[in-house]
Amino acid sequence: MLRLLLSVLFMFFLPGYTLINAVYPGKGELHERLDTLYRIVYSIGLSVSIVVISGFLLGHLPGRGFVSINMWISLISLTALFFFIGWYRGAYQILGLISPRLTRTEPRVEEYIDEDAKKVKRLQKMAKKRASLKEKLKNTKEEEEKERIESELEKVNERLKELEKDREKDF
Repeated sequence: MLRLLLSVLFMFFLPGYTLINAVYPGKGELHERLDTLYRIVYSIGLSVSIVVISGFLLGHLPGRGFVSINMWISLISLTALFFFIGWYRGAYQILGLISPRLTRTEPRVEEYIDEDAKKVKRLQKMAKKRASLKEKLKNTKEEEEKERIESELEKVNERLKELEKDREKDF
């Protein structure tokens, strides 16, 4: 029973979970609210991929490459390697409960998400303002009012271009 449970964990979860934590160590890096769900789903798919690739590589070794002990050794080694990389990058903050020396600095994902969200909101606000100015321009009959709206529309378009350039720098 224990062997079956360990086999299922190592074939369908642990290698992929540790790889996901090695690549994306910060909470909220995959998704703001559904981060845990994404990690679980991706870990299942990645684990199956890791098992298939390990089996393929072991099968091409000379002699008796693809036997259960070699498969166990490869999966445990890969899981340990991915775990160490994830720990080094700050994915396992809970290890600080065992010893404070095991705590690593957690990546600060929220700062980047918050700053990007602010830029997107500014862009959306300016786009709404531009749309409302265009609507006013269509409905206005007076020439003076049209000129005022057109000059304001030019300013909004310039500001939108600045915001888009600023956001492009991040990528």
